Amino acid sequence: MVKRNIIFSCLGIILLLMGSCQKPEEGKSPKTGNSANDQSSGQEYGKGKPKAVSSSRKGPPKKIKKTNVRVSSVGTEALKIESTFVGYLLPNERVRMTSEMEGVIEAVDFEEADEVKKGQKLINISTKELTLRVKIAEANLKLAQTNLSRDEKLSQRKLIPQSKLDQTRTQADRSLLDRDLALINLRKSVINSPLKGTVKIRHVKVGEFVRKGDPLVEILDLDKVLVQVNIPEQDIMKISEGETVGVELYALSDQQYRGKVQTIGLEADSRNRTFPIEIVVDNPKRELRPGMLARVTFTKQISDEQVVVPRHSILERDAGRVVFLVEQDKAVKQSIVTGQSMQDRVQVLEGLKPGDRLVVEGHSKLTDGETVSIVK
Repeated sequence: MVKRNIIFSCLGIILLLMGSCQKPEEGKSPKTGNSANDQSSGQEYGKGKPKAVSSSRKGPPKKIKKTNVRVSSVGTEALKIESTFVGYLLPNERVRMTSEMEGVIEAVDFEEADEVKKGQKLINISTKELTLRVKIAEANLKLAQTNLSRDEKLSQRKLIPQSKLDQTRTQADRSLLDRDLALINLRKSVINSPLKGTVKIRHVKVGEFVRKGDPLVEILDLDKVLVQVNIPEQDIMKISEGETVGVELYALSDQQYRGKVQTIGLEADSRNRTFPIEIVVDNPKRELRPGMLARVTFTKQISDEQVVVPRHSILERDAGRVVFLVEQDKAVKQSIVTGQSMQDRVQVLEGLKPGDRLVVEGHSKLTDGETVSIVK
């Protein structure tokens, strides 16, 4: 029993000596249970470099992406508000002459498109016959006046009754009226131009028989033309007589004319609720012809200096209209209140002031506070 215990003790000593004689593996430090010793051992038995504490490595800082925009400095200007309507041209005056009597056309002293003066003779209708009738009436009047003079002397001497004198006086009065009526018919037979203008249509020829009411000639005054335009009821109160307007023609797009409001309709058309107005335009060269289409522009100028911005710089949002400004390379969203507008220019009543740097390009997808780069 004692021998067995001695043997076991010898074996334990041998095993202990063998464990203490083993060398540590290359690159590894023996476990000591102390963290500080572990770190120093790693530095001593390693490749001479301490192990990194963190497994993740930080790269270079990321560049911030900037949106390119164009800006414009907000300024002030006099705002012109323009309203354009489409109308058509009419002659300044139009006269359609018809016959006041029956007769034969004896003479026509004009052709179509001729320029005629006021009072110029144009047509004779049975003038020769009516001239003879005037002479007959004048002869009858002369005889009646002679008879009246004789009977008045006889009546003073009581040689004829008063009834005879009355009959003679009545006959003289009728003869005078017949003469006057013949003169009126004679004047009707000679057709004179009532105005200075241009002959548009000649309806008769020499030798034709016309009746009362038959058309003879149509004359237009083209020294001036009228532009007739229908104005909606919401705009009619802004227009006044004598107001100067701009007129352009579709046929003469390179020419611009000035006109004045001559008449304003008093009653609206029940079909479209518009009021007719007429604008007179000088036409010395006869370039403007009735029937042409015209654009009429009414201009209302606001003389005060107003903040005006391009229409495309304004964005529509659920909360209202906004623009973007640039402050310290940052986009700043700004709500605005707009007023009048003219084509691509809009008046800003609230929200902007002169000198603000307004984004005019590249703003459609901007967000408030976004970093921007200004492109010149």
